[in-house]
Amino acid sequence: MYGNIANGGLAVKWRGTVVFAKPNEWFLNADDRFIYYSDRSDKNRLYRKRGEDDPGELIVKEPCAFVTLFEDGIYYANEEQMKVFRCSKEGNDRTLCSCERTVEFGISDDGFVYINPHASRLCVHGQRAYYADGNNNFALTIVDIVNSGTLKVLPDVKPSFINAHDAYVYYTDRMRGNSLWRLDPSGGKLSIFGGSAECIHIIDNRLYFLSGNKWRGLSLLNFGESEAM
Repeated sequence: MYGNIANGGLAVKWRGTVVFAKPNEWFLNADDRFIYYSDRSDKNRLYRKRGEDDPGELIVKEPCAFVTLFEDGIYYANEEQMKVFRCSKEGNDRTLCSCERTVEFGISDDGFVYINPHASRLCVHGQRAYYADGNNNFALTIVDIVNSGTLKVLPDVKPSFINAHDAYVYYTDRMRGNSLWRLDPSGGKLSIFGGSAECIHIIDNRLYFLSGNKWRGLSLLNFGESEAM
């Protein structure tokens, strides 16, 4: 889920189906009752709705980026203060998570909020963070966020979008026309879509991405040909 948020949060699973964001929405999250989203048409303030056709309810009157549901709370970056906050799902009990300035962040499985102001397309999966390092020519970097140690830097991989699933990293390579690749733990790379791709989302063993402003889907179990959505 956090990888989807790192890519704009434009698709989410809600009540058994995949819901795609409307033009005014991004950073979609969902629980059993609501879909939560930042509203581009209202200064990126946070709303929630009870379905695709619901007009929505304002719950946080701040410009919210990288909105993430975790347990019983909502985590978000205030785009004006550039700091990460947590509030209840009703928009109450707002607390500051870190004094460090940043926009992108991720949450580990045990609830640790990982912040790195030099990270671009920051994706947290399990206990690891994957990102393009702005201090290192945007090389793909993998970090153990529990032990605070860098596991791997791949200087020849310059990702424009990143997501992770099981043991693999999925990314679009800005040096190769934003084509879509899979990286395994040993560093081996596999091309899985040769066209230009962006906004990589993973839901139920399927990879969803935008190509030519249209959504396409690809099975992670056998790849094959991508399908227009």
